Amino acid sequence: MNIDIILPYKEIFSADKASAVSLTIKNSAQFSEFNSIINVFGQMTLQPFKGLKFNGIKTNPLLHFGNNNSILFNYFKMISNVDRGKKIIEIHNRPYLFNSAIAKDKNNPVTIHFHNDPREMRGSKKIKERIFIAKNAAAVYFVSEYIKNCFLEGVNYSFNNLYILPNAIQRNLIEQPIKEKEILFVGRLVPSKGCHLYVDSIREIVKSNPDWIFKIIGTPKAGQGKLTTDYSFNLIKDFESLGSNAKYLGFITNEQVSEHLKKASIMVVPSVWQEPFPLTALEGMCNGAAVIASKVGGMAEMLTGIGLLIENIDSEKLKKSINSLIVNEKLLKFYQDNSWKKYQYNQTDIVKKQDSIRRKIFNSYSF
Repeated sequence: MNIDIILPYKEIFSADKASAVSLTIKNSAQFSEFNSIINVFGQMTLQPFKGLKFNGIKTNPLLHFGNNNSILFNYFKMISNVDRGKKIIEIHNRPYLFNSAIAKDKNNPVTIHFHNDPREMRGSKKIKERIFIAKNAAAVYFVSEYIKNCFLEGVNYSFNNLYILPNAIQRNLIEQPIKEKEILFVGRLVPSKGCHLYVDSIREIVKSNPDWIFKIIGTPKAGQGKLTTDYSFNLIKDFESLGSNAKYLGFITNEQVSEHLKKASIMVVPSVWQEPFPLTALEGMCNGAAVIASKVGGMAEMLTGIGLLIENIDSEKLKKSINSLIVNEKLLKFYQDNSWKKYQYNQTDIVKKQDSIRRKIFNSYSF
């Protein structure tokens, strides 16, 4: 019995280069009752996450019409001569690979996890494609109600195999951390993440609050050691010119981010796109930071009644929100306590739901 997880090619399954999907899979597998039978397949990496069975795959995009196709092709080639018993194949965020997988393997159940809007992905853009997936998948997972609703747009059928499985982070802190006067942005330095709004919003605040530290963590792409785009280069140049209390930390590991979040009083998530269910906002909540965020996508589900949500965000609105917490210690503490006391996304709890679905699949399929 096995659970085989197929990563998108762009995901690098290692601590120093992992992005959201890899981190979610690692976090989940770590606490799963099926940990010993979980096998992760993805592009080659020299130092994969420890404690999990990872299978690095060399790809040939020319031969297989793309790196993602190559990963799936070579996965089936790797397991074809090995009797591994019944298994669940779990595809992440690549619906066209789901279609290939069920065509290739008609004897084992296949599931698919949507981490982003299905209407924008090859293999699920059309209504008929999403209906086909729902009819043929053993389970379809969505990181938020918002993403599930995107999948169901125009679908006039009812299905009982669609599940919301939010991203999760295990809180290891026993006590609410003591906070320092620090504000933090963590994320990819691309326009959709809205870091430019953060920089614009704090121009005056940085100067009028020299006892506060303003930080940015990230690069255009997870694992990058430098700024590789005009947007990111100009953004950080502008940010560092604001004052000595504006500090850019580059890309650091997830563990190092957690250390900064323990101290941060405020986490800013000013995204200008429909965030599915961002790990950065979860990390802020998990560490008891007051979270200021755009009211978009799955972020509204996560933070309603907990964080400070801004509708139709712009730099002026963000400036007012940040300043309201800096000048009002009682209000700041209110939102910090909200994050700490109302946090409900421990991985141990979320993976129980996933494992119960996996058990149901193992028990109900005729292998």
